[in-house]
Amino acid sequence: MIVVTSRIRVTSGNANLLADLYRSRGRVADAQPGCLGVEILRHLDRPDEFTVLTRWTDRAAYECYRAPPSFREAHARVREVPGGIRIDRAERSVDWYEVLS
Repeated sequence: MIVVTSRIRVTSGNANLLADLYRSRGRVADAQPGCLGVEILRHLDRPDEFTVLTRWTDRAAYECYRAPPSFREAHARVREVPGGIRIDRAERSVDWYEVLS
């Protein structure tokens, strides 16, 4: 099993709206083969910062999810936000971890 974390910081737009979108998300990732769960965290002291934590059977399953169209479908609502939501590219990160215990 692996865990993938994605850290996102909103630089312009409405971080509260993004939080609402995350709360009501369509669960596209959860339905993908190999997905073992998704958690979306919002930093308590920096409310413009989010961490998406996903668990997968292996890296290949995650890479299949990242391939279009599933990944695009999972993020479609964010692209439709009026005025947009801008993410700090320098602070955006994706990391993979092997679960040892």
